Amino acid sequence: MFIVLIILVFLMSVGALIALIRVLFAFSREEDRIKGGDDAYLRRGKQQNRTMTQRVIFQAMAVLAVTALGLLFSAH
Repeated sequence: MFIVLIILVFLMSVGALIALIRVLFAFSREEDRIKGGDDAYLRRGKQQNRTMTQRVIFQAMAVLAVTALGLLFSAH
């Protein structure tokens, strides 16, 4: 059970990192679009919100897995 939780923590952490990198790239592209006055600004904002939500979900799942791992470890 411990190994499964450790693997889950690792995977959720990697997922959060990937989502964060995607957000950073989206923000860097957004700066150019704002300067250019592109109408796609609102669509990109929605995509950034979705990506940030994914990052938060991955982080929350990682925290829950670490908590479960701590609870199981303290029981032994």
